[in-house]
Amino acid sequence: MAPKPPRDSELEAILEKVRQVRNFDFRNYKRATLQRRIERRMQATRCKSRAAYLSLLERDPTEVSTLVSSMLIKLTCFFRDREVWQALEQCVAELVRQRPDTELRIWSAGCATGEEAYSLAIIAAEAMGPGYPGAELKVFGTDVDEDAIATARRGIYTPEQLENVSPERLARFFVRTGNSFTARKEIRRAVVFGVNNLVSDAPVSRIDIILCRNVFIYLDSELQKRVLARFQFALRRNGLMVLGRSELIPFAARLFRPIDLARRIYRKDGHAEVTSTTQDRLPPEPVSLPRLLEPSQDLERTFLRDLLDSHPCPHIATDNDGTVTLWSRASARLWNRNEGEMLGKRLATLGLAGLSGDLLVEQSQRVRSGNSERETADGMLEIANGEALALRIQVVPLREAGGGRQGLLYIVHDISHLRGVEQNLRAAQEELQAMQLRMQSSTEELRASNEELETTNEELQSANEELQTTNEELQSTNEELETTNEELQSANSELDATNRELAHRTLEMDALTFCQRTIIRTLSAAVLVLDGDGRITTWNLAAERLLGLTERETVGQLLWSLHVPALKRALLLKLRRHLQEKRSLRLEGIAYQLPHGGKGSATLVATPLITDTHVLGSIILFEDTTRATALLEENRTLQEKLKA
Repeated sequence: MAPKPPRDSELEAILEKVRQVRNFDFRNYKRATLQRRIERRMQATRCKSRAAYLSLLERDPTEVSTLVSSMLIKLTCFFRDREVWQALEQCVAELVRQRPDTELRIWSAGCATGEEAYSLAIIAAEAMGPGYPGAELKVFGTDVDEDAIATARRGIYTPEQLENVSPERLARFFVRTGNSFTARKEIRRAVVFGVNNLVSDAPVSRIDIILCRNVFIYLDSELQKRVLARFQFALRRNGLMVLGRSELIPFAARLFRPIDLARRIYRKDGHAEVTSTTQDRLPPEPVSLPRLLEPSQDLERTFLRDLLDSHPCPHIATDNDGTVTLWSRASARLWNRNEGEMLGKRLATLGLAGLSGDLLVEQSQRVRSGNSERETADGMLEIANGEALALRIQVVPLREAGGGRQGLLYIVHDISHLRGVEQNLRAAQEELQAMQLRMQSSTEELRASNEELETTNEELQSANEELQTTNEELQSTNEELETTNEELQSANSELDATNRELAHRTLEMDALTFCQRTIIRTLSAAVLVLDGDGRITTWNLAAERLLGLTERETVGQLLWSLHVPALKRALLLKLRRHLQEKRSLRLEGIAYQLPHGGKGSATLVATPLITDTHVLGSIILFEDTTRATALLEENRTLQEKLKA
């Protein structure tokens, strides 16, 4: 095997600076991609060398964040690559048919701003039928970019981002908010977004379908193998993995069975496991921190360990990479696993009942990153006699003496005895609240009834007085109506006379219009009439014959947008400029091509139609002078011959 080329020291220094400031490790990403991103930022910041750019990173931490954002590609959209999504729709429908009563879990790894995660939720909801999505569907969208995940959680997209979404899906799964669309709360409840590094963080577990497109093209072969091994662990037996169309990874065939290689759809081989040979070829995991409390001769540490082992609540400690560093005696009793087989392993890979994937991934990541000081989750654990324990797990940061975060501490509480009390208390509170609401409603109704009775009495007295006044007003109104009827009869007579006069005027106008149109259509010169915007309103027969376009093709169209063989583009521009400036134009001897193919000449006259206040339009006359020009030429030739 050929040795790897030596790495650029300045490039490595830049990557190390990014890792120190933002905790992003790009050292195993493809160097060509990283170099292009760094050079683009160098051009934007006008740094002529990498050393100068490294100095800028030292001075300006915000530039580090900008560089990380440029390295994290966020190219995504709804239902990108329609053929792949059609195949996915069939796969999801088949899963729903095979396991109609089982929770469907889908993972969109590297989801960027969430378009693909919502697309997966939409096709899954459609496969489940009306009334979904519900608790039976869970779509996990993860990415390393916190800003992208924040955008995905909002679920607000522009019409341009939704151009691949059909109108039916848009109406069912989105609601318009101003100039954008927001995913409905039903679909947002089914999608859980979180920050997750595919290389270093624990994968989401018990997954049916993983969609990870255009992520592997930025990773070198070692990282590709590591991430594929994590996907193999995360998938349920016979689960599906979908990669990008440009990602063909030979190593994938060792862990997955291709079922549609053209669309990069693989199925987890139920008999394949990550063998020791495969593990040897994977890059080493980050070095774990030492155990929190390793038994030693130190009396203080021994006392603390005995104190934790004496506590009835199970305690589990992990380092920042999720590796178990403490497994208390209560934990060993609860899960029936001894300390020796648990230490040094990833907590997320142990499959401990009662510890949900959300707790081990999203909630743990929030505590690990400092976004939350405490996270709590509930779970159920079945014990040997068939009963179930209700567990409440708290996750808190594990701090060093100096205050730095050393890892996470999971504290497990048995709340089975509290469940019944909580349910009874909740039922009593709901019943008490309902009774209070009923009493409050009855009191308000009685008060309103008394007020209504008093108001009714006053209204009745007032109504009697109003009726007397109304009778007097009605008598007066009758007299006014009689007068009005007489006025209306007179007005009707005047309207009849006006209508007859208008009908006569209309007939005259129709005759005049017909006469005008007939005259224009029979003229030998082409006549074009335009409105104020330059749209054609009249196109006579001579225009059809000389200019080569029919009246149906031209009326209503902008003259400047038509391709008229006889009117060249330069002539049209000149004509448009004169008419816009309200000037007349006369051009003689215009050479043009006759409809039958010969060459001819013509005279063009354009006149704007202007009133005192505004421009009504314009009229253009195009008269063929080919024969007249030929006769003049022939006459000139004869005169020259006579002179000779």
